Amino acid sequence: MQITSFRLLFLGVIIFVAFGCGPGEPSPVSVHGKVTLDGSPLEDGQISFITPGQVPEMIEIKDGMYNGNVKWGTRRVEIAKYRPYQIPPEVPKSMHPLMKDGKENYLPEKYHRESELSAEVQAKGPNEFNFDLFSK
Repeated sequence: MQITSFRLLFLGVIIFVAFGCGPGEPSPVSVHGKVTLDGSPLEDGQISFITPGQVPEMIEIKDGMYNGNVKWGTRRVEIAKYRPYQIPPEVPKSMHPLMKDGKENYLPEKYHRESELSAEVQAKGPNEFNFDLFSK
């Protein structure tokens, strides 16, 4: 009986060492850059560095520039520029309670939902990423 318990304990230690001591999460590093829309700095907006299955890391864009911290590694990038959204006048008043005013991202979907933009964020390095966007 003692030999079986010892074997189980030994097996547990081996499994813990093999799988429990792997590399940890990448730590955040500084990233910065500029974002233009049709050749002019994007006044304000948001840039997101995305790792599938994790919460996006978002940084505010102001006067075309952004600066913040994200985890290093290959990241998909989405960029958003918001404007106020109001319920269109042609929508019947009976439908208004089901809708509400808010904001909408008006950049083309190729820069957000369907974005193929990416950044290879290095653990050490300058990590400057500039994005030139076009409204059409």
